[in-house]
Amino acid sequence: MIVKKLAAIGVMSALLVGLTGAIAQAATTTGDGSSGSTCLPNNQPDTWPASVEGQPARTPGVTVWHDANGWHVRVTHNSIHDRVFSGEIATKGSLTDVQPVRLEKNDVVKVGSGGHALAFRFNNHGGVDGFDFNTSCAPALEFGFLSDGHRVPTGRIALGADGHHPAHNPFVIKRTATA
Repeated sequence: MIVKKLAAIGVMSALLVGLTGAIAQAATTTGDGSSGSTCLPNNQPDTWPASVEGQPARTPGVTVWHDANGWHVRVTHNSIHDRVFSGEIATKGSLTDVQPVRLEKNDVVKVGSGGHALAFRFNNHGGVDGFDFNTSCAPALEFGFLSDGHRVPTGRIALGADGHHPAHNPFVIKRTATA
């Protein structure tokens, strides 16, 4: 049992270290193309592209969406074998109010120092595992997902109500300018 926990912690550390460099480089501008400070005046909420708004249909793989309650990530699969989903989300801003959803005993969601990155590892048995979170002063979010140690194919990542797929994994979603 302790060995499994240590292995999970090692995987989480590797994820945080491995993706953070690429994420820091990719998340250098806001959705409006500007750089520098990304906090909005008067505590306005972060706004995101319409393409990520609304919950996609449940499909095998990873679903990601944003709505009035924040961001949501869910994983599932249709195989008779258990799968291990893992990944990271990172930003130059902060990931806040992280709430696990339907996790089992060996599932882990861990927020890194300063709230700039989140790593997860789920032993998925065919049900739904996931988490919800909000952002603060986030110019962009970079998502990276693995299934059984391999990058999740982009066709198995559904974004927003239309369930469209990112061009790459990992991928970046930039905040949009406010009206």
